Amino acid sequence: MRNRLFKRTFTVLAIILAFNNVFSQTKEEFKQKQLKTQESLEITNQLLFQTEKSKSAGLNKLLIIKKRIGLRERLITEIVEEINSLEEEISKNKIYITKLEYDLKELKEEYARMIYYAYKNRNNFDRVMFILAAEDFNQAYRRMRYFKEYTKYRKKQAERIIVKQKNLEYETEQLQDKKNDKIRLLSNKEREKSYLTIEQNKENVEINRLKRKESELRKQIRSNEKIMRQLKKAIDDLIAKDAKGNSTFKLLSASEEIISQGFISAKGKHSWPVEDGIIIQEFGRHPHPVIKGVMTNNEGVDIGAAKDSKVKTIFEGEVKMVFAVPGANMAVIVRHGHYLTLYSNIVNVRVKPGDKIVSGFYIGDVYFSENNKGSILHLGIYEETKVLNPKNWLSKQ
Repeated sequence: MRNRLFKRTFTVLAIILAFNNVFSQTKEEFKQKQLKTQESLEITNQLLFQTEKSKSAGLNKLLIIKKRIGLRERLITEIVEEINSLEEEISKNKIYITKLEYDLKELKEEYARMIYYAYKNRNNFDRVMFILAAEDFNQAYRRMRYFKEYTKYRKKQAERIIVKQKNLEYETEQLQDKKNDKIRLLSNKEREKSYLTIEQNKENVEINRLKRKESELRKQIRSNEKIMRQLKKAIDDLIAKDAKGNSTFKLLSASEEIISQGFISAKGKHSWPVEDGIIIQEFGRHPHPVIKGVMTNNEGVDIGAAKDSKVKTIFEGEVKMVFAVPGANMAVIVRHGHYLTLYSNIVNVRVKPGDKIVSGFYIGDVYFSENNKGSILHLGIYEETKVLNPKNWLSKQ
């Protein structure tokens, strides 16, 4: 019985401890995820405050609000995931407490029987007679060992009871802490849901306001399409020039090949071109947020930034082009081996073609629109002629 109880207790304890270690890591991961989402929300809050100073703020304000809604929904999902994980942990904690209580009860009952037996056989003379009544020396020795081991075992049982009692107290405290965490998370969830409702109402108000400016929005769509065509042409012309008769694939030197490999190795870890930036226009084709039936296409990402934000290169390379884009100020193209990065809508350009630059090099400032009270940087990433989604290459927010 002793061995069976010990093995069962040890097995359950090992499983619970292993689960607790996993849960602690997961809990820290939940914390980090929610912290990142909250930081992104804070950035959108600053951008929204900036645009709300302008009565003529256009589509950018709506895009920031939509981004906030997406982030708020993500935060609620992350909180719900943590609540579900916590509920599973609470359930396992309760099972373990029940198991500890059962084992403690068995230990106490067994210990009580030993105390009773010891009381019944407390006379030292009886013990001596029991040993002397042995048939031979070996049997007498075994009987002496029995009394010694029995006393030792009884002492260990008392120690096990104390340890088990402390484990039970600890697990009970842990259970209460988890219940308190759950209450806190449920409160956070309800608070975020109320914020989400407020922001969804803001979105509806902004959409209704912009619907009255449909002709202006359509004009902006045509302007953006023209800008995209100009940027794409600049990339195509550059690739054709660099290829020098080798189709659309540039032949690289040994040093350029190293840079190219470094660029791809850093996928998902590249630094952002602006500090405290947030993507407000995603890559690819999307329905227009206001005009039904209209699709827009973005061959990069549009990053909202604070006023006077500095633009920095995301990786080392060579500046290949610096050119003006009507409606999008200045653009800079940097080559990184077989990869190119495009930075558009910048002013105060600080580089020129041929410059060899390092990662994080300050190349200019994001243009600030006094009309919209906003700064938007367009970032494009290309693998020669292939258009890539910059979001997959930048470090996660």
